[in-house]
This record gives sequence, structure tokens and C-alpha cells, in this order.
Amino acid sequence: MAQTTTYINACDAEMWLDNEAGTLTNISGSTNNVSMEFVNATGQLSTFGGNGWPVRMCCNKDCTITVGAVYSTANDEALDILKNWFFGSGCGAKSFVVYLPDKNPGADKYYGEVILESLSIPVTADEPSPISVTAVLRPTGEFAHTAIAT
Repeated sequence: MAQTTTYINACDAEMWLDNEAGTLTNISGSTNNVSMEFVNATGQLSTFGGNGWPVRMCCNKDCTITVGAVYSTANDEALDILKNWFFGSGCGAKSFVVYLPDKNPGADKYYGEVILESLSIPVTADEPSPISVTAVLRPTGEFAHTAIAT
């Protein structure tokens, strides 16, 4: 098989999240990573006649989304939306979208309604770099994937 030529990177990826007004807002300029872990809930059984090999099935799907953001002080940047979500509106769902490698036709779009599970703001006295914030989002309902058509 020939080496692929269709690889991508995340340099132009975009992340969008509903702000307090419920408007999808581009938070790409104040985020620097996202990890989407997709899992199938699996079960298994073993039988006496199975030669030690289990039989497996799957049923439900789930996803854990971890977003890395920069601690910034501007309105409607990632941390502002996340702080307002946690301290203001609480557990309500928000729309979240990730475009890879960018927002152009043919790109992948991952999207759905999510809730904020946790927000971590580590503060270290001798760290000269900007503070890196981590938010964990969990879908409520389907978290979907599609290719952008137009």
C-alpha cells in the first residue's frame, strides 16, 4: 500500500460553543487542544463450550470531550463562557462543534449538545506560562459526525 497523502493536522481546527445567549461562538482563538474519546459500552459472556473465548456485544455509545483553554480575561472567549456556564447557568446543555481540519467543505464536523462535567483551573506561583485550563464535556443525547458538504 502506498503512503497516504490525505493526512491532516489541527493547525486550522475550529471549536465552537454556545455562549450565555445561546449563540454558537468561535472559541478557537482561546483554546489549544481538544480530545474526543468515543466508547462503546460492551458486555461479554463465556460459556463452557466456548474454549475460553468470550462472546461480546455492544449497546450504548458515549463520549468524553476534554477541551484545553487559555486563561484569558476577555468576554466570550473560551474561559469566560466556561466560567459563566459553571457559576451561572449550571448544568444546562450547550451546543458544541469541532471542525477538522478546518471549516471548509469536505472537513469533518463533530457536534452535539453537551454538559459541563468539570472545569479545572490550576494555579502555580512559579509558572511563567499562561494558565492552561481544562474542561470536560459530556454529550447529552447523540454526539454526531458528518462531513461538511458546502
